[in-house]
Amino acid sequence: MRHLLLILLCCVLGGSTMPEPTDRVVFGVRISVGANSQIVSYVAMRYSPDGVLREKRNYTHDEFIRVVSGDWPSSYNPKKQNLFELNGVQGGVIYNDTFKKSYPYCPAFDSLWKIRYSDYPFKGGERSGTGWSLGIYSPSLKQQKYIADHYHIKYLDTDFIIDTNFWQLLKDVQDSAWISSYKNLK
Repeated sequence: MRHLLLILLCCVLGGSTMPEPTDRVVFGVRISVGANSQIVSYVAMRYSPDGVLREKRNYTHDEFIRVVSGDWPSSYNPKKQNLFELNGVQGGVIYNDTFKKSYPYCPAFDSLWKIRYSDYPFKGGERSGTGWSLGIYSPSLKQQKYIADHYHIKYLDTDFIIDTNFWQLLKDVQDSAWISSYKNLK
C-alpha cells in the first residue's frame, strides 16, 4: 500500500507537471550613430516567457556575426546554429585555409546605413557611396513612417529592429525591388 501511494504521489507531483517555458532570445539592429560612434548597433536580447526583458548584450559588427552564425559559443545561441542560414540571409564566417584566419561577413549589414543617410556620413574609411534616404541625415517622413510601420518600431533613432522584423529587414535591403520602392517614398 505504501508503494502504491508513493507511486501515485510521484505521478501527481512529478510526472504530470508541464515543462518550464524557456526564455526567448532575439537579435536586432539600430541604425543610428551611438556611443560607439558606429552607424549600426547590434544587440541580442533575452526575454522571459511573459515578455520581460531579462538581459541585453551589445556586440560589435564582427562579434555579432560570429555569435549569430554559431561560430562563437554564446548563451544567446547555445546550439551554435547558423541563424543566417535558418532565416534565409546571406552571412556567416568564411575560413581561409591559407592564412588560417576566419572572416565574418554579411552583405546586408553593409547596406543598413543607406536606409538612414543619403550619403555615407563619415569621410574616408572603407565605406562610401550613396544611400537610399531622401534626407541627408534621416529618411523622409514617409520613409520614417514606412520603417516604423513595417518593422514595428517607434523611433529610428532609439529603437532596435528585432526578431522577425530584423531578419525581414536584412532580406529587404538585398532586394532591388524593395530598394527602389523605399527610394521613391517621397
